[in-house]
Amino acid sequence: MTDSPEEPSPAETPATPQDITEVRRIREKMTPETTLGTALLAYAALNGLTGLLMLTFPRALWVSIGGADSGVLGNAYASTRFAGAAMAALAVAALLVMRKSARQSTLVTVLTIEATLVAVATVLNGVVDDVPTDDWFTWLVAIGSVALAGFMWWARIVARKVLKDR
Repeated sequence: MTDSPEEPSPAETPATPQDITEVRRIREKMTPETTLGTALLAYAALNGLTGLLMLTFPRALWVSIGGADSGVLGNAYASTRFAGAAMAALAVAALLVMRKSARQSTLVTVLTIEATLVAVATVLNGVVDDVPTDDWFTWLVAIGSVALAGFMWWARIVARKVLKDR
């Protein structure tokens, strides 16, 4: 018996120009509008949920979830509520920009700068300050803030024509 030559598996076949073109088409599906919309949705979700938690249940956020000692916080809830209200308002602004992104370059830049400043503040919190919350909570907030700021800057750069046109 002779062995018939085996057909190469798809993983062993070399990529053809058509395959490469197909991969490029798949990557091109993420338009600048989609990129900006995704970044703004992530921004609105993170700021909106955190802002509403800070506005309505600051004790639950810092003591129950974050692991802080309730005696240490004292009267810090007033400033937490204020920051929560500001974050919720910025989340609404991000949703409004998602709806109509034309000529909203300045607002998107302001939202991006805000995300960057929050990222810097949370990283400094983790490195320099002795915060009353658990370390995992502090660094979760810091890493999430840095990721959001990076995503916002990337989306802002990718979608600059979308923000200027129309």
